[in-house]
Amino acid sequence: MLKNVLYFSDERGRCPVREFINSLPPDEQAKVFAYICELKKQGHNLRRPMADYVTRGLYELRPKANRIFYFFYLQASAVLVHAIRKRTDELPKRDIVLALKRKALLEAYRGSGKLMVEGL
Repeated sequence: MLKNVLYFSDERGRCPVREFINSLPPDEQAKVFAYICELKKQGHNLRRPMADYVTRGLYELRPKANRIFYFFYLQASAVLVHAIRKRTDELPKRDIVLALKRKALLEAYRGSGKLMVEGL
């Protein structure tokens, strides 16, 4: 079980994952939140079909055609860094690069007190 599941927020205070989820129809929002709750319960043990490893410490939640990218932070937390609606068989490389960039940014801030995350 994870202690926290957090949202990435940018330097302007925008929270792209929360905005993405809020743009979904209510039934899809419910599915996403059910997957997030399962992530909190199962943590590192969550596997396919609900979640999958992407690359370099980056994972994805897989509710329907939506993908929520996340990584584990300090073993007891997960940070949701990016979200997309998947339209092809492969994940778009630009979205993976953006998620990895946000992950690196948060990891760089680790000891500075500038960590940009919000709780659920």
